[in-house]
Amino acid sequence: MFLRSLAVALTLATSALAQSIPDPLSDTLSDFADVLDATQEGRISRLLAATRDETGVQMVVVTLPGLEDYGGAGQGIEAYAKALFNAWGVGAADRNDGILMLLDTERREARIALGSGYDPVYDGRAARVLSTAVLPALQAGNYAEGIEAGIVSARDRLVVPFRSGQKVSLTDGFADEGSSGLPTALLGFGAVAAVAGFGIWRQRRARVTCPRCGAATLERRRETIEPPTRSEPGVGMQHLTCSACGFIDRKSYPIRWNSSEARRDREDRRGGGGNGGGGGFGGGRSSGGGATGKW
Repeated sequence: MFLRSLAVALTLATSALAQSIPDPLSDTLSDFADVLDATQEGRISRLLAATRDETGVQMVVVTLPGLEDYGGAGQGIEAYAKALFNAWGVGAADRNDGILMLLDTERREARIALGSGYDPVYDGRAARVLSTAVLPALQAGNYAEGIEAGIVSARDRLVVPFRSGQKVSLTDGFADEGSSGLPTALLGFGAVAAVAGFGIWRQRRARVTCPRCGAATLERRRETIEPPTRSEPGVGMQHLTCSACGFIDRKSYPIRWNSSEARRDREDRRGGGGNGGGGGFGGGRSSGGGATGKW
């Protein structure tokens, strides 16, 4: 009887937590703390979308003015970031490759939460991303600068080696960074931003590393197979083709009604056009890996 009551209590507590975690404001940036102006929000959202278009990996940034009012009462930022990550389903479900950057402006803590597909060595690399790119700018009160530098550093130091399948060490790729990592970050920002306008909706393409031959000739194209409705998710299809070795792969993924992908698709059907990359959340999971820093 006691065990049954305990199980019920735990179930109710878990349900309450899930219900109190906020819905995302978008599939890129959710500035609940309101520390960014409209121009900064637009710039960061475009950078996140361009990163996803180029690499196929979803990275999400969240700012909160404390955890208590957002389902995190009594929790540390590590546990809360994991719960938020899994509640939203950041990243692809088949690869668990998503990344969540969470800033708690009340506690002045930052967390990079990694999908369960990343090896433990990436925890240390995530800590280096925070210490070299994110925290110095946050200490100076520059939220947008820290977030942008963190996105680019995470892309270069976490996403790119993970997607290419290369073996990495803690310090690989950090030797060229100074205390803030901003010079490298700014160069990377220009490279990623240049990708922002690449591709056309429903026929957009991005070249990434082929899992078979290792060449950067893998073309990724997405299309909507079944549009979503307000009550049911739709179905999209991702086509992967390597022009070097002939590798071909197709994977389906869900499209949610309020995702940027669904909104753009509806605009296309109305004749509105529009460019951009894939949207929505793919059902990725985190097992708690990542790193935390204070500023």
